[in-house]
Amino acid sequence: METKRQPQPVIDIAGLMHAARAEARRVMEASKGDLISDHEAILDRLQTAELIDGEEARTLLELYRIGFEAGEGKGDAQRAFFESRSIFDRMAASGTASPVALVVASAAVGSFEVAPGDDGSTTVTIARQSYGSSLAGIGAGIGALIGGPAGGALGGAIGGLIGGIVDEKQDKKKP
Repeated sequence: METKRQPQPVIDIAGLMHAARAEARRVMEASKGDLISDHEAILDRLQTAELIDGEEARTLLELYRIGFEAGEGKGDAQRAFFESRSIFDRMAASGTASPVALVVASAAVGSFEVAPGDDGSTTVTIARQSYGSSLAGIGAGIGALIGGPAGGALGGAIGGLIGGIVDEKQDKKKP
């Protein structure tokens, strides 16, 4: 019995890295340094590709703003973490959120670092300019081009992980 193989898109790691850099550069040039606009453009692409819906895009933008403001010192990092975690929990428990929206939301929550203190206290920090959520969105968009919604979820997870590594290299803002 003979089976036909379906053609599969082939792209190498270097090609993916180049595509991610080119897309990030394009988004940054278009927004002229406005980080909120950067994230809006990423979410618009995900919505246009039907990987997230309008309500998810608004929620993800709100999550980004919460983290951005905490990183800029305009909000309390601990309060921002718990607010972000609450929003993510509602999305996850709804049973209707897209996998891509959940990955990007998870990256937004993962941008915070929560550490116990020696005295039993908890310290929450976030990078001044966190890349976890943005790179999750870019990764989801590129992954979806290659592998549809499943590729989008995987690309988002990888992008969020890379963004977390970038965040770790930056100075953290203390609450």
